[in-house]
Amino acid sequence: MQEATTYSESWHLVANLRLKLRATVEVQRQFYRGEKWYVLRDPFNNKFFRVQPAAYDFIMRLNAERTVEEVWLSCMKEFSQTAPGQADVVMLLGQLYAMNLLDTDVSPDTRQMLSRYTSTRRKELQSQLMNILFIRLPLFDPEKLLVRFSGLIHKLLSPLGAVVWLITLLVAIKLVVDNAEVALDSAQAVLAPDNLFLLYVGLIFVKACHEIGHAIVCHRYGGEVHTMGLMFMLFTPLPYMDATSSWGFRNRWHRAFVGGAGMISELFIASLAAMYWSVSGQGALHSLAYNIMFVASVSTILFNVNPLLRLDGYYILSDLLDIPNLTARSNEHLRYLLEHYVFKHSDARPTAKNRHEAIELTLYGVLSAIYKVMISLGIILFIADKWLILGTILAIAGVVTGVFLPTIRFISYLFLDGRLQQSRPRVMAVSAVFLASMTVLTVLLPFPHNIYAPGVVESFPDIKVVNMVAGHVEEYLVAPGQRVVAGQPLVRLENKELNFALMSAESRVVEMKVKERQALGKTIADLKPVLKELRVAQETLVELRRNEAELIVRARGNGIWIPANKESISGLWVERGRYLGDIVGGDRFQFAAVVAQEEVSELFDSSVNSVEVRLWGEAHQRITTEEVRLIPYQHEKLPSPALGQLGGGNVSVQSTQQQSGDNAAEPFFLVNALLEQQTEAHLLHGRSGTIRFNLAPEPLLFQWSRSIYQLFQKRYRL
Repeated sequence: MQEATTYSESWHLVANLRLKLRATVEVQRQFYRGEKWYVLRDPFNNKFFRVQPAAYDFIMRLNAERTVEEVWLSCMKEFSQTAPGQADVVMLLGQLYAMNLLDTDVSPDTRQMLSRYTSTRRKELQSQLMNILFIRLPLFDPEKLLVRFSGLIHKLLSPLGAVVWLITLLVAIKLVVDNAEVALDSAQAVLAPDNLFLLYVGLIFVKACHEIGHAIVCHRYGGEVHTMGLMFMLFTPLPYMDATSSWGFRNRWHRAFVGGAGMISELFIASLAAMYWSVSGQGALHSLAYNIMFVASVSTILFNVNPLLRLDGYYILSDLLDIPNLTARSNEHLRYLLEHYVFKHSDARPTAKNRHEAIELTLYGVLSAIYKVMISLGIILFIADKWLILGTILAIAGVVTGVFLPTIRFISYLFLDGRLQQSRPRVMAVSAVFLASMTVLTVLLPFPHNIYAPGVVESFPDIKVVNMVAGHVEEYLVAPGQRVVAGQPLVRLENKELNFALMSAESRVVEMKVKERQALGKTIADLKPVLKELRVAQETLVELRRNEAELIVRARGNGIWIPANKESISGLWVERGRYLGDIVGGDRFQFAAVVAQEEVSELFDSSVNSVEVRLWGEAHQRITTEEVRLIPYQHEKLPSPALGQLGGGNVSVQSTQQQSGDNAAEPFFLVNALLEQQTEAHLLHGRSGTIRFNLAPEPLLFQWSRSIYQLFQKRYRL
């Protein structure tokens, strides 16, 4: 026992009190990682408190005959090496008192009890208001129903029940695999407006079965469930239940089974729904079965299994690791690391029992903190996309509760906490150095500022081959990759309407020449109209013959012929101006890059220090540019379908353009960069890669603020 923890300046506050545990408190013994613990439980308020043997020995000696100091001195005399110090006793008694587990040797102070009850209710209400996304509303006590059906519960949770569950699950998996294509197609319509009601009904049913599963297993192993109600998650009412009595189970596998019972129930319900869905025809029940199957499987995989959220996965992980109160202990461990290694606080005591547990607590504390921030931002952005005003209110509440209030508490901890009194100068010095360092790093020190954009290599000059007359694509006359010369035929089209019009025009010219000969024997007044009509007919014939010649699409330059995808247009009717292919020279190349709208302003306004291109497959080869040209108007058609999501790229494309995949979902700006000739990279027409624009360095704070502004400008058009 360290000397610093043996005595406490606050000891006089509790030394002369005569305390004891309430008569209703129950005690259970548990083992965590081979260490003995005692669980104190008051069934009246369903409060649990875990203590180690040394603290338990002290608590059980408390009675109305002796003061706290007398009990402590006797413990120090009998267990000098393991007895808790004065600071430990003060903290222990404060925690027991806050949980209403202590009783005194004098008549209760009604006002004090009322104050404590009011304070507890106020804290609970504040907790609900601070967490308005997950409000809970208790409705009824299911314990009597569980007791009435206790016999049925024992039959369900038996080896026979496990076999039935497993067989049902395997059969359902087989049926879903057999109908995988239909199931995937149906998933695309889950969020359709006409399906939202069935989706919500399925969600309510699945979550009700989920909570009932928790309650059944908890009751099976001796726990009590006294609360079931509704939880308004993102303002959506969902059922919930309170199975905290399972914390008192001695067998950790029983506790883990309670945590996983909801997911087991969901999988069973999903299996039954899948079996009905696979054999039923179209209808409301068929759609409802699919929604139940979808909700049960997706929610289990994405949410309940995740241990970083305080859902089923968290409690299962806590039980399997034998680390009770995993979140609280990880936070305490992170505070110990701060106090011991940063503040050099001599009284800081480790929370972890060994190095292995220290690593687990550190990893969980850091990962859970990061994940909570990410999931909170995701929820706020999701709501803001639907209801901007509500999302703004939640964002403000999130900043207040997640940033402002924790910052105030942390500042209060740094400068007012009595435990850091001895190391206060170092605390203030470290805090000042940290703030100064963050200010320098984010506000004063310039960091590299780059813009990245995807693109493709194009031959320069690149001759786009298009048809000047509409028609059916009959034949590609040159094989892909062959070198062609100017004027060489490339593609043959056919237009029967044009042929018919040409025949009609030729007949019209013949007809007008006959009329001309007839009019020569008549007056001049009769000849002039005929000559005019003949001239119009001849001009029409010339134009149609020119169009007939254009049915043979010819090369407009020398180079290598790269046709468009034959499967997409061969034999189809193509309007005038349709893209049919490219003629690339191969001597010079340029990189056509797609720059998003929110980033192009920086290219216009900022000075670009340098530009470099890297191609996929040869990322180690840096290709410099000779000339960069920003085309100052918006485009919608991508330089290549390979840049779109349908072609493996990361640019969003319109869902109606699934065949070509080259129409971007949002307008973009095109940047053409002429690549240097002396390079070791293999420059081939159509290769994709990334271009990097190196702008003038600037502090991180300016870059972050610009990114946040661009996010709001893009998503909400602010």
